[in-house]
Amino acid sequence: MTQTATETGWGRVTRHRPCVVCGRGDWCGTSPDGTLVCCMRAKSDRPARNGGWLHRIADAPTRPIPRPSVPQAQRPCACAVDWPALLRRFERDTRTAEVERLATTLGVTPGSLLRLGIAWAERHRAWAFPMFNAAHETIGVRLRAQNGQKWAIPGSRNGLFWPDGLAGTGPLLVCEGPTDAAALLGLGYATIGRPSCAGNVEMVVEAVQRLRRRDVVVVSDADGPGIEGAYRLAQALTESGHRPKVMRPVQGKDARASVQAGATRAVVDAAIADARYWRASCG
Repeated sequence: MTQTATETGWGRVTRHRPCVVCGRGDWCGTSPDGTLVCCMRAKSDRPARNGGWLHRIADAPTRPIPRPSVPQAQRPCACAVDWPALLRRFERDTRTAEVERLATTLGVTPGSLLRLGIAWAERHRAWAFPMFNAAHETIGVRLRAQNGQKWAIPGSRNGLFWPDGLAGTGPLLVCEGPTDAAALLGLGYATIGRPSCAGNVEMVVEAVQRLRRRDVVVVSDADGPGIEGAYRLAQALTESGHRPKVMRPVQGKDARASVQAGATRAVVDAAIADARYWRASCG
């Protein structure tokens, strides 16, 4: 019988007692008898059901316990950005016809882009998406050029792509990026996007709590980093008392590619129904 890292009694690594395989102080765990490590980063020939890999302690490389780092004093920002005022200026340069043209190019609905607060940043010659923290406060702006290049306005902090009118009691879908969020919004789902496949885990958990959503579907990209990032978010949500599922794209590399390929609400509903609830790993 294949051993997995889902039995009770597994201990979680910490910053002061990190994983002996990858040297990190989070996500990984050790078996009750101390002979096995479930590493969430370093692969082995023994995959575990939680998305990690099993390693025997005797075979694992010995890594020194890192000394706690002394945080550097953060230099205060020379000038705080008034994000709402900046976005209002961008909105004055935004033309409905251009939003509709972009929506056609991306394969999403114009209404979904508008719900995400899209605006044209003439100074940057790019489309602007506001980013929010878990309290739904604007903390930055992500820019997207016509050629798809992405960057953020200086002073921005990475946050969530949070559409207007996010209400209801059904499942909340969490995906990567504003255009994936727009694709799922267009199918009628309550959706938020995060800035990357591995970022803002704690912010997502807090936002889910504020939205009072127990059922969450983490929609991953199809590549390795996207799947691993989805597993980590599902783990954190489970430990916070929520019931997440992880769903890979129905078609293509991500949620937007699935919609572009013709995925309908019924198709995505069926994929969500088939997905299993995530089980907490490593104890």
